[in-house]
Amino acid sequence: MMAVNAKQLDNALMIDLSRCEAKLEQRLAERRMNDDLLAAASIDVEGERKWFALRVAQRVETDLCKHLSDSRIDAVVPVKKVPVKRRFADKSRKVVHKPVLPKLVFVNLVPSDKAFAGLLRVKGVAAFIGTNGQPHPIGQREMNSFMHLAQEGAFDERNTPRGIVVGSRVRINVGAYADFEGILAGYAKGRAARVMTYLFGREMTVDVTLAQLEKLD
Repeated sequence: MMAVNAKQLDNALMIDLSRCEAKLEQRLAERRMNDDLLAAASIDVEGERKWFALRVAQRVETDLCKHLSDSRIDAVVPVKKVPVKRRFADKSRKVVHKPVLPKLVFVNLVPSDKAFAGLLRVKGVAAFIGTNGQPHPIGQREMNSFMHLAQEGAFDERNTPRGIVVGSRVRINVGAYADFEGILAGYAKGRAARVMTYLFGREMTVDVTLAQLEKLD
């Protein structure tokens, strides 16, 4: 049986401990850098703030938004109500909240390279929505309008007998806009449907009742 050299064993342990300490220090340094970069996107930064959209992994929008909010970042995920049929009850339905725009989280920040880099280092974030690698800011009026519609339930999916859901191509059959075709963009109060169509070459949105709509293939 080979004898164990105590000195060699001590040296091996010292080397292993040194490597562990080096790796730990590297991870701590990386975490400090990530925290510093992410702080540049927080609500504590002074300056002109703008909205941006983050493309994120599927089904992580809500959890990621909460994580960013916990890091003092102004982040939102507009949601819609979606009725889901229960498995063992034909007429019973529950309502769940789902993102209006899947795979997107909106953040309001003072634009800077540090802020962008910090957010891109967050697990689950894939990229900023933009062009030529540059994040594209969203207008305040556009964002306010979108948030207002979401809060009013304009994107909520209703249980319609003909299966017309947001995004369906539809034709208006009666009324002032008869024969107009468009896209179901959401819902107004009551049972009114909000249809995006075109008039005189310009995009416009009109509110009609669901009974006036026909789903197009």
